[in-house]
Amino acid sequence: MKREQRKNIEKLEKVIEEKKKLPKEIKEKINGKAFKNVAIAAIIIIYFAGLYFGMTNVPTENYMLVLRIVSTILLVFTIILYEAGYRKDNEEIWLHGVEMMAISIFSLYLTYLYSIFFTNYGTLLLVSGIICLIYYAIKIVLIQRKIEKEYNKSLTDIVDIVKK
Repeated sequence: MKREQRKNIEKLEKVIEEKKKLPKEIKEKINGKAFKNVAIAAIIIIYFAGLYFGMTNVPTENYMLVLRIVSTILLVFTIILYEAGYRKDNEEIWLHGVEMMAISIFSLYLTYLYSIFFTNYGTLLLVSGIICLIYYAIKIVLIQRKIEKEYNKSLTDIVDIVKK
């Protein structure tokens, strides 16, 4: 009798383990969103690196002009993202617009921060890049957990039992 119970328990454990494994399409969804966010983080880091190398290699007047132009372009791109998110009723695009707006506003402030903190401006750009990396790393982990939680929630039949 005990052997049969052990076999049944082992079978149930195997079934539970199989259900806990994420299907291929869920893994692809997580990887797709993670890749998209890694790409955005890489672009932002390249942007900050470009600002840093521009600061060291371009005369101050030209650097300030380039910074204003880039900030304006980022603001226009932000508006485009907002419009695209609104028209497609896509929350993800809209959230990328919010992120882009934060970068745009920070870029606008960089013109003043360059004047005020000239000696520490390079450090400011480095810290800003690190903060963006940390933000996107946390965002990727949270997205992964959210998708896994939604999948696991879809497996339970408690909601159906409660409704009955």
